[in-house]
Amino acid sequence: MKKRIIALVLALCCALGGVAMASGGTQADPLISKSYLEGAVFEQLRTSVTEWTADAIRPVYEAAIRQLDQLASAHLASLGVNTGESALPEGWKSSAQFTPLSGEKDDVVVLSPGSGLLLSSGSAVTGGVLVDATAGTEVQRGGTLTAGHRYIAAEQSEIVISSRTAQWLVEGSWKTDADGISVQDLPFTDVPEDSWYYDAVAYVVKENLFNGTGDGTTFSPMMQMQRGMLTTVLYRMAGSPAVEYSPLFSDVPNGVWYTAGVIWAGQNRVVSGNGNDKFLPGTNLTREQIAVILYNYANYLGKDVSARKALTAFSDGGSVSSWAGDAMSWAVAVGILQGSGGKVTPGNYATRAEVAIMLQRFQQWTAPAGE
Repeated sequence: MKKRIIALVLALCCALGGVAMASGGTQADPLISKSYLEGAVFEQLRTSVTEWTADAIRPVYEAAIRQLDQLASAHLASLGVNTGESALPEGWKSSAQFTPLSGEKDDVVVLSPGSGLLLSSGSAVTGGVLVDATAGTEVQRGGTLTAGHRYIAAEQSEIVISSRTAQWLVEGSWKTDADGISVQDLPFTDVPEDSWYYDAVAYVVKENLFNGTGDGTTFSPMMQMQRGMLTTVLYRMAGSPAVEYSPLFSDVPNGVWYTAGVIWAGQNRVVSGNGNDKFLPGTNLTREQIAVILYNYANYLGKDVSARKALTAFSDGGSVSSWAGDAMSWAVAVGILQGSGGKVTPGNYATRAEVAIMLQRFQQWTAPAGE
């Protein structure tokens, strides 16, 4: 590896010499351009140095991992656990792979030495010494964890959630007094752990915004979202305030499962009818329609909805309906809608999984700073 780096440096020196001679002897373009040097040569040099450094520190890293594994085994043994058996002390769980969890402020996760935690969102404070494997630093007791970083417990450590909500993944052995949703807790047979919508589904279920479908064992993530469904979800998000029935829409009778949500949303200008005295609760919603409803709901909450981002960044931005332009621009600006493949697909019907993600992002946007 060192020989490769030396060869690259020598080649770079020769190249620089060639440039000097070429530029000194003639006004023509140099034989080797500056862009080539800044591009291919420097990129190859940087890659080689990175590989060399990785090779040099790998033994230290592997030795540290072995030591942490020994600490974990010793700790389990002190708890009376035979590491060759599957039994764990009451309340403790174990997994060889990262397991996703979610919780809220003041929930506690206890890690055994050598166990790992990856904070996905939110913030937390540690009651023990952790190694920040992402930053290569040590976090002392009372230190704050950073979202997106992976941590390894150097001793038994209590992790206390300090934000309103948080999501994390754990491996090794741990216990928790959090009432958050884990892989084992989700009752749905159609929400696999590795699905792109798993965390969002866990979130909306934990927040009691969505219920299951059928007999409750399915979530139906690919089912299209209907108008009656979304008003019910937003009504729950608002705390299910008392609603007095009024015949706002001719197709929304009293006493149906979506009645309270539709009437509440209509009375508070979160939704409107189709202009023909009807609400059409069973009609599927498009992405731009959902953006408008969330925009109206943000106004209902008294939030600042002045943020805007040009939709020209999307190849289909010009297809957004004129009545949805402000709401779509706002939803993109605050991150509720992010598009896919360079498109924002305003006219596509949204699925329950997609709406779960939008609502999770909406809640994160409305959360006070620092939560």
